[in-house]
Amino acid sequence: MNVHRVASVPVGMGIGLWTASLWVNTSNEPCLRLLMCVPGPRFALWQCALFGAGAAVVLLLVSMAGARLPSAKALNAS
Repeated sequence: MNVHRVASVPVGMGIGLWTASLWVNTSNEPCLRLLMCVPGPRFALWQCALFGAGAAVVLLLVSMAGARLPSAKALNAS
């Protein structure tokens, strides 16, 4: 379960950067020429940071929940 703790930061950064790299056509007109299509970000920067932080927190919570599960030896001993 320590792998989840170590991986939480890179996964959070990856999710944040991935959502920041999503682009969408922001003009309401159809794209007839390449120069008329102006791409813009799909999410605001604060949303990308929030998604990345959320993914990191979820992995940390999973690692904490897995660390509290009793082992098979502990169950057999009791």
